[in-house]
Amino acid sequence: MVLRGHRSGGWPRVTMADVAREANVSNASVSRYLDGVVPVSEATRAAIVTAIEKTGYIRNDAARQLAKTTSDTVGLLLRDPRNPAYGAMHAELQARTAQRRLQLLTVASPLDFPEADERAGLRRLLQNRVGGMLIATGVIAPEELVPFVSAVPTVVLGRPEEHPALHAVCYDEVANGRLIADQVLALGHRDVAVVVPGRQVSVAEHLRSTVIVERLRAGGAHAVTVPTDHSVRYPADRSTSEVVKLARAGRVSAVMLPTDMRLLAFLGEAQQAGVRVPEDVSATGIDGLLPGLELLGLATVRLPVETLTRRGMDVLTDLMTAELISEHPHTAHHEAHPGDFRPGRTLQPNRS
Repeated sequence: MVLRGHRSGGWPRVTMADVAREANVSNASVSRYLDGVVPVSEATRAAIVTAIEKTGYIRNDAARQLAKTTSDTVGLLLRDPRNPAYGAMHAELQARTAQRRLQLLTVASPLDFPEADERAGLRRLLQNRVGGMLIATGVIAPEELVPFVSAVPTVVLGRPEEHPALHAVCYDEVANGRLIADQVLALGHRDVAVVVPGRQVSVAEHLRSTVIVERLRAGGAHAVTVPTDHSVRYPADRSTSEVVKLARAGRVSAVMLPTDMRLLAFLGEAQQAGVRVPEDVSATGIDGLLPGLELLGLATVRLPVETLTRRGMDVLTDLMTAELISEHPHTAHHEAHPGDFRPGRTLQPNRS
């Protein structure tokens, strides 16, 4: 586990007018953006977000209003619950909030929904007077969350996060990427295809993949990167077809996918193409949370979802109890938890 602390106290005290001045927009435009009731143009939104990030503005009027009441409800913004990683997280959080005699109110963001819909989900949670919020999504940008953190105790859960204003309990994706890459290198694979999703698709998947590529190259392997701008889906997207072609041509002895869902998509398309796993090519994923994983025989890194949800709830309930909604400087709490390697039949020694 990695623990890190960040001071946010050096930021100047700024007002909404300062943000408007920095963004070169009206006070009303800033207010409309923060309230989320009346939409603003994309150009105005971008200017305001940049100004908030630059000035470090945190809206405190909502915090003072919410501080008048207390709530035993925890709000959760959750990305696509059909994904086993998010589904397992949701189930764990439901159990842990019940253990603490709290209620869990969930807003789910379906796959490929834009950030605007996730912001609207956060506003719906605030309108329901939640006592704290958990943000479990790999899409919405950190600066988009800053206006919410002073309104209610908030913890980012799962994805890597180092923004100095955001508390976060994360999976250690650097450790996870290195762990799975080391397993592939140890089995003699030196020509490896790696699917690399864009950061806008998933912060976690992007980091896992880039770390895998760096580790493979540091270990003397030739890493062939296959980029994708598509979210995880089954059946496969174009990137999956590309790695199948590489495997079929014998150009790589292993294929590394950043999630088990992408690995399943690869296995399906490889079978249709007559590419055998692991006889022709080895393959790995990351998540380890699919039901029946042992029967599937996937080589993967299992994410520590139980530890993550327990610590996330610990941090959030501490914040809720301490009532750390104030104008005073505070230290943002960051911690990261690595997973563990789960061997499977899809990863075997290089025979070439």
